[in-house]
Amino acid sequence: MPTLDPGIGEKFSRRTRRAINHDGSFNVRRRGGPHRHDPYQWLIQMEWWPFIGLVVGFFTVLNVAFAATYVALGLDDLPGVPAPRGGLQDFLSALFFSIQTFTSVGYGHVYPGSNWAGFISSVEALVGVLTFALATGLLYGRFSRPTARIHFSHTAIVSRRPDGTPCLQFRIANQRNNILINLEARVLLKTVDPATNNQNYAFLPLERSTISFFPLSWTIVHDITPESPLHGLLAADYERLDVEVIIQLKGYDDTFAQDVHARNSYTHDEIEWHRRFMRAYEVDEDGIAVIDLDMVHQTEALDAALSEE
Repeated sequence: MPTLDPGIGEKFSRRTRRAINHDGSFNVRRRGGPHRHDPYQWLIQMEWWPFIGLVVGFFTVLNVAFAATYVALGLDDLPGVPAPRGGLQDFLSALFFSIQTFTSVGYGHVYPGSNWAGFISSVEALVGVLTFALATGLLYGRFSRPTARIHFSHTAIVSRRPDGTPCLQFRIANQRNNILINLEARVLLKTVDPATNNQNYAFLPLERSTISFFPLSWTIVHDITPESPLHGLLAADYERLDVEVIIQLKGYDDTFAQDVHARNSYTHDEIEWHRRFMRAYEVDEDGIAVIDLDMVHQTEALDAALSEE
C-alpha cells in the first residue's frame, strides 16, 4: 500500500539517481548552512588501505618537516651525528633523529646540543604523543565499530512460484563467520511519476520478514499478487517508473552484542526477468553444510529450470 515519504524525499524538479548505493550510502550532497564535514567520521568509515596509507603519509610528512628544521638549524646542534657529513647524509641523520624523538625511542647516541634543538625536539615529542594517541583512538574506533557484512546478490529477479504466482526476489548471505540472529528485512518500493517527477513509496509485504538464525543464504521474496503495487507491471513499466527496490536489514550480532544494520537497493536495470536463483549451498562428506558466496549471485532461466524438474 502507498506510504508517506520515508525520509528520502518526494517532490523533485527532475529525476534523481538511485536513492541508496550498494555500499549503503545515500545519494545526497549537502551545501550551504551550518553543515560540516566530520574528519573523525570520515577516518572511521574509510577503507583500510587508504586509512593505512594516510597514517603512514602523515607520519612521513611530519618527520620530514622536523628533519628539515634540524638541518636548517645545523647538525652541530645535534652532537653524536656520525661523520662523514654531506647533504643527503645530513638529512638522513636528522630524519632518523626525528623518528626517534617522534616515537620516544631515543637510542641516545644523538641528542639535542643547544636550546633551540632542545625546544624543537620537545615540540616534536609532544606532537608525537598526540599523534599516536589520535591514531590509537582511530584504530580502536575502527575495530570496535559494529558493522554488518551482508553479501547481497548482484541482481534481483522476477520469478514465479509453481502455482504461477509471480514474485520479486533477491538473496543475501553473511560474509563473516560470526552469528547473526533475529534478522529482520524491510523492503520499500520507490517509483517516479513520469509526469511530475514526484517520487512515490510503498512497502512490499514479504513472504517472510524475519528469520531467527542466519548461517546460510536467505532468499527474500515478495509475491506480486493483485494487492501488490508491482502487479501487472512489465519490464518496460519498471523502466518508465524508474523502479528502485530499497532494502533495510537489522539483526543482532553476537560478537558485538549490538544491533547491526545494512542497506542496499536494486534499480530497474538490476532486475532480471524470468530467472531463478541457483542453489548456493551443499553438504560435504562430513555432513557439514557449505555455502558458496559466489553462488549467491548465480541465476538460471526459469523455463529451463522448471522443465528439468
